[in-house]
Amino acid sequence: MSEPYIHINYVRYSDVGCSVVNCPTCERPRRMLFQFQEWYGSTLTCAGCGDRWMDGEMGERPFAPGWRKANIEYARGELAKIGVPA
Repeated sequence: MSEPYIHINYVRYSDVGCSVVNCPTCERPRRMLFQFQEWYGSTLTCAGCGDRWMDGEMGERPFAPGWRKANIEYARGELAKIGVPA
């Protein structure tokens, strides 16, 4: 007998977009990368400061050098992929 083969296909985020939101860290309106996934809800990443919010709560700030720059580059890169100018 052969083993059953199961392949699960999924999309990382079902909705990705850009919204302009008043960032509490920057204290001004900023472009935010909006990502939504059914199981986890929405995630907003500020393209100005790199902070993240998950379902309205501020995400963890990792204890690692360069995390802020990496988050900013990630957000701006994803925004560029969906056609939002820098």
